[in-house]
Amino acid sequence: MKVYNLEGITVKDILEELSQQMETSLKENFTEYTLKIPEELGEGEIQGINFPNGVGLLKFKGKFKKQVVLHLKSSDVHPLKFIYGVKGELTHSIKPDGERKFIQELQSAIVATYFNYGHIYKFPVNEEFYFQSVEIDRKKFRKHIDYQLEDMPYYFYKIFADVEGVQPLFYKSNYSLKIAQLIEEMETFAKEGLIRVNYLGAKALEILALMLSQFEDDQKDNQDQRILRKSEIKTIAEIAEFINKNYAQFENIDKLAQEFGLSKGKIQQGFQSAYQQTINEYLVRIRLEKALELLNEGEKNISEIVYEIGLSSRSYFSKIFKERFKITPSDYAKRN
Repeated sequence: MKVYNLEGITVKDILEELSQQMETSLKENFTEYTLKIPEELGEGEIQGINFPNGVGLLKFKGKFKKQVVLHLKSSDVHPLKFIYGVKGELTHSIKPDGERKFIQELQSAIVATYFNYGHIYKFPVNEEFYFQSVEIDRKKFRKHIDYQLEDMPYYFYKIFADVEGVQPLFYKSNYSLKIAQLIEEMETFAKEGLIRVNYLGAKALEILALMLSQFEDDQKDNQDQRILRKSEIKTIAEIAEFINKNYAQFENIDKLAQEFGLSKGKIQQGFQSAYQQTINEYLVRIRLEKALELLNEGEKNISEIVYEIGLSSRSYFSKIFKERFKITPSDYAKRN
């Protein structure tokens, strides 16, 4: 096991110390620092940048051949950390004999520690990892905002007002689809220099806002939550498959929410994201495609088809069929 003890607090200081201890170069480009993981340890890079408003951004991406542990052990107050996992599993604790917490792929965590403790990151061995952390120096950040912390909801106030590091926090959740999209945008952004620095600064604040919105959403009961998590897209696909098989017996979205454990708002948001349709539009499309198939077979009349696809009104069926295919069901049947 290779343990790196780091006294730095800022992103720059952490990376400078780490480059010295790993005996590897640290490149700087418009205040963005890049450390290449040495070959004897593995592959990949660690990047970071600090912004004047007290916000920083750290990215860990690569693969280690051996067990690597980063111990951020300064006795100063550590930044508030918003960590999100893109790949692999990161083990976190606040002291060597402390409880270990795990941040896995598609998960995020809001992490704060006591002023006299630190952060210990343990990375996987022979497994790709990718984690990012938005770092908030609460003292600096407080000076750059134009409102009183006391005006915040209490669940935000207790996070940002603790500038002395007396209240530890580890809050884990699954991050939202929008955060996943932002991560991808940041990863594929190609410009360099001043444009990149400003872009990353804006995106770091955007991710912070989304993670706070998600934290607020997590305070609600499950059925009242509205922010769709990246991990829940799989459930949306399962709902779509359920509709594909049960379109004739479909009742309503309330039944789906109960059956699959997602709120109605999340289901609607998921269908808009995955299929660019509301759930009702998706259902209508599936029913019409089945109706077209039955008309092509020519073995059933229109009334029988209406019943088979789960509708009760022949006139309504004719209306939506013509809107979709620009021809009435009767005329279509005659042509075929």
